[in-house]
Amino acid sequence: MSTVFAERSTQNVMSPRIARLKQKLMDSAYEVDIERARYYTQAWKESEHEPPAMRAAKGLKKTLENMTIRIDDDELLVGAKTFKPVASVLGVERGTTMLNAAIRKAMLKREGQLTPQISMLLSGLGGHSEEFDREIFNMPDEVYRELKEEILPYWEGKDLRSMKAALWKKRGVDPDLTELAYSIDLQGHIIVGVKRVLEIGFKGIGEWARKAAAELSPGDKDCRQRKDFYEAVQVCAEAVCNFSNRYAELAEKMAEDAEGQRKKELLEIAERCRWVPANPPRSFIEALQSVWMTQVVLTISYGDDSVQTIGRLDQWLYPYYKNDIEKGILTRDQARELLEEHLIKVSHFLVFGHNNITLGGVDRNGEDAVNELSYLYLDAHESLGGGLRKSFSVRISPKTPRDFVKRAARTYRQGAGVAFYNDEVIIRDLLVDGYSLEDARDYALVGCAEPTGSCNNNGYTAGTGTYLMPVLELALFEGCRLRDGKRIGAPTPNVATFTSFEDVKEAFVGQLTYIVDAAVRHGDMKDQIIAEYFPSPLLSSTIEGCLESGYDIAQGGARYNHVTLGTQALGSVVNSLAAIRWAVFEEKLLTMEELLDHLRNNFAGAENIRQMLIHKAPKYGTDDPKTDELAQWVMEVLEKTVRSHRSPVLGGPYRPIMMSSGTQVIEGFLCGASADGRLAGQAVSNGISPANGTERNGATAAMHSVAKACKAHMSAGSTFNMTISPVMFKTEENLEKFTGMLLAYFELGGRQIQINPVTVETLKDAQKNPQNYTDLLVKVTGYSFRFIDLSTALQNDIIARTEFSEI
Repeated sequence: MSTVFAERSTQNVMSPRIARLKQKLMDSAYEVDIERARYYTQAWKESEHEPPAMRAAKGLKKTLENMTIRIDDDELLVGAKTFKPVASVLGVERGTTMLNAAIRKAMLKREGQLTPQISMLLSGLGGHSEEFDREIFNMPDEVYRELKEEILPYWEGKDLRSMKAALWKKRGVDPDLTELAYSIDLQGHIIVGVKRVLEIGFKGIGEWARKAAAELSPGDKDCRQRKDFYEAVQVCAEAVCNFSNRYAELAEKMAEDAEGQRKKELLEIAERCRWVPANPPRSFIEALQSVWMTQVVLTISYGDDSVQTIGRLDQWLYPYYKNDIEKGILTRDQARELLEEHLIKVSHFLVFGHNNITLGGVDRNGEDAVNELSYLYLDAHESLGGGLRKSFSVRISPKTPRDFVKRAARTYRQGAGVAFYNDEVIIRDLLVDGYSLEDARDYALVGCAEPTGSCNNNGYTAGTGTYLMPVLELALFEGCRLRDGKRIGAPTPNVATFTSFEDVKEAFVGQLTYIVDAAVRHGDMKDQIIAEYFPSPLLSSTIEGCLESGYDIAQGGARYNHVTLGTQALGSVVNSLAAIRWAVFEEKLLTMEELLDHLRNNFAGAENIRQMLIHKAPKYGTDDPKTDELAQWVMEVLEKTVRSHRSPVLGGPYRPIMMSSGTQVIEGFLCGASADGRLAGQAVSNGISPANGTERNGATAAMHSVAKACKAHMSAGSTFNMTISPVMFKTEENLEKFTGMLLAYFELGGRQIQINPVTVETLKDAQKNPQNYTDLLVKVTGYSFRFIDLSTALQNDIIARTEFSEI
C-alpha cells in the first residue's frame, strides 16, 4: 500500500478550482481587520462586574454574532477568522505581540516615533520584510482612528501587557533584566482539542458543561469559580454553533442567485454548517469542515498570538476517510483536493505555527501509524507547490516504512515545508515530563517545532525564556552588559582570578542560574495575571481535563500542566567556550584580559586575532569529540537549571527548549562581540544548529555533533537547520542517500531536523528580485515562511547558513 501511494504522488496536479483559490490567497494583501478588537472591547465595557470567564465568553459571543462573514467563490470549506482575506486577529485584551507588533510599528510610524531599534525589536519574532510591514503601515485612516481613539485607550491599564508591566514595577523588576530574562505576552502554543469536537461536537461540550454545573454543590472546592467556568463554556459553545449557522444562512442566500453545480455546492455547505461543528461529523468533508471551523473560532476567541495547532490530522481524520472510501462516496482524488483546500485555508494565518500538521509516527499502542492520509497530505502539499504558509512535521519511528520517509523527503523537490522528528527521543523526553507512555506516543508538534501531548495539556510551549550568548557575556564581564557596562546579572568574579577553564564554566553556570531564576519569576507573574483575569473557556472546553475538573487551562485544569523556558544559540555558545579553552588555557595564545579587551573593542585593530578564533579554534558541528562534550555539558546544565523550577500557578514543571524563531537575529543585536570571532550585532546561531559557516567537515559530521547534544531531555524541542542543494533531491539515487543519512542521524539519537533545499545563489537573487520569487518558501526554524516576507537581517542569516552540495 505504502509504495503505491508513494509512486502515485508524482502525478499530482492542482485542479482549476484549487488553482484559483491559491491564486486568490497569493494575490491578497496583508491588511488590518479590527472587528474582533471592536466587539471584544464593546463586550468588555458591557460586563465590567462579571466574572472573567463570562467576560471572555461574552466577548466571543458578541464577535461571532456581529463580525462580517463571507463565502468566497470556489470554496467548499468555509469559515474565516477575519473578514479581510489575509489579516491578523487582534487580541487587544492581552496586548499586542507577535504579528500584532506590526500594528504597533504602523502606529508608531504614523506618529513619528518609530526608531530603527524599536523596529528591530518589534520585528524580532516574525522578522517581517519592509514590504510586509509597508502594507500594514497603509492601514486606512478610519481604522487607525478607531484603534487610536476608541479601542486602545480603553485597554490602557487593563490588558495583559500593561497589567504585567505594572506588576513587574510593583515587584521591583529591573526593566533591563526583562530584555534578557523575558516573558512575552503569550499564554503559549497548544494542540487544540479537535479530537473532542470530532467526538461530541460543541453541542455535546455545552451539554457536558451544563450537567457539570448542575452537579456542583455549595460546599465543593472552588464551587463559584468552577460554576463560572461551566457557565462560560455553555455561552461559548452556543455561540460557536450559532456562528456556523450564520454561514449556513449565508450559503442558502447565495444559492438563491446561483445556478448549476455552484447552487448544489452552496446548499451542501449550508447543510454541513448546520450539522458541524455542533455535532460529530458523519463524513470526511464534514470532519474537515469541523476541524477548520474549530480552529477559526478558537483563534477568534484568543487572538492570533497564541498559536493553536491542529495536530495529528492523518490519525484523527482517517476513520472518516476510510469509511467514505469504503462506501464509495469519496474518491482518493476528491479527498486530496479537499486536503489541498484545507492547506490553503491554514495558509491564511499570518503568525507562524497555526499551520503545522503532524504526520506519521506510532499510535498509542506503539504500532506504526502511517496510513493513506499520511501520504495523501504529502501529495496535497506537493501539488500545491510553494508560496503557501504550510508546514508538516513528519514523525519517524523504527517502525515507519522507509518508503514513507523517502516520500516525505521527495517533497523537498518542491521546496521547504517538511521537518522530521525522532519518535524514540521525543517519547523518551515526554516521559520525563510525566506523560503516560500512551499519551507520550500520541504527541504532536505545536507552533514551530515543539513536541507536546495531543489535546490534553495547557500548551505553554513559548513565551518565557532567555538568550544564552548574553548569559555567557555576563559571565565574562562580572554580570555587566558589554554594550553599556550596566550590571544586570549576578556579580561573578573578575576573569583575572580565573586560573582554569573550569572557572569560566562555573561563572557561566552562575549567570545561567541567576537569569533563569529571573525569567521564571517574570513568567510566573504573567501566568498569575492570566489565571486571574484572562481565562480561555472555549479553548479549555476542548482540552482533556478541563471539563472534567471545572478549571480553565490557565488555572491548571488540563490533564498535563507544564511551562516551557526557551533559549537558543548552542553553536555560538559552545564555539565561544571552546575558543576560550583553546586560545587561553590550552595554547596560551591570549590571556583572559587580552581576549576581553578585544571583545570590548569589537576586535578593532585585531582582525588577525578574530580570524584565528574563527578558523583555528575548535568548532561544534565538526564531530570533534572534545567540543561535542562541551555542547553536551551546556545542554545538561540548561536542562538541570530549567527543570529545577515548577510553576506555582499551574503546579507543573518547567521544561527546556532550544529553538529559534528568527530571534537569533535579535539575540545578536543585543550582545557584543564574542570569543568565537562574531562581531557585535551579528546574528548568533539558531537552535542547536552549528553556527553558520562552521560545519567544515561536512553534513554527516554536523549531524553527529547535533545528535550527541540531543542526549539532554529538551522535551519541549530543539531545532536543527540544514541547507542542502536542491540538486541532491533530484535523482532517486540521491533521494535514497538522503533517506539513509536521515535515518542514520535518528539512530544516533538526533531529535529533529529540517532542510532548506535551496542554493545560496537563489536566495541572493530573491533578495534582489523578490517579484520573481513569490513561491519561494524557506524553513526559518520549525516553521516555513515566504523568503521575500522576511526581514533583510533574517534573510541574511539564512543565506549565511552552510550549503551542502553533497551527502
